[in-house]
Amino acid sequence: MASFTEFTCFLMRSAMKKIDRYLSFQLEEYGISVPQSFILFALLEEDGSTLKEIGTKAQIDSSSMTVLVDKLENEGFLERKLDSQDRRAIRVFLTPKGRDLAEKVLELALNFNRRLQETLGDTEDSFQQGLGRIIRSFD
Repeated sequence: MASFTEFTCFLMRSAMKKIDRYLSFQLEEYGISVPQSFILFALLEEDGSTLKEIGTKAQIDSSSMTVLVDKLENEGFLERKLDSQDRRAIRVFLTPKGRDLAEKVLELALNFNRRLQETLGDTEDSFQQGLGRIIRSFD
């Protein structure tokens, strides 16, 4: 029998823990967490999204979204506004300070992504396709 440390799920978890630790250390300088960076990235792609839209895109549970957004709002990185078409909906927007931070952190993320791609080398495409199949198989 193979050791559990050879299970694919264990190896994936081990890699993600190392990645999370590395990224968390890099983001310390900016005073944000990895999930908060994903919120900023989602708003860079589509400013004015709802909390639900951001959470779905960034894979963050709704129970965590409010706390994460509150912290970013308190730091002046984003603001909430009522939707002019639907007064029940609240949209989230980057402030100029938040856009500046998001762009700096995005550069860090792009550099890290390039590092991962270089590490994977020729296997990168098949690796990403395999991860996509795993993700879809659990939907």
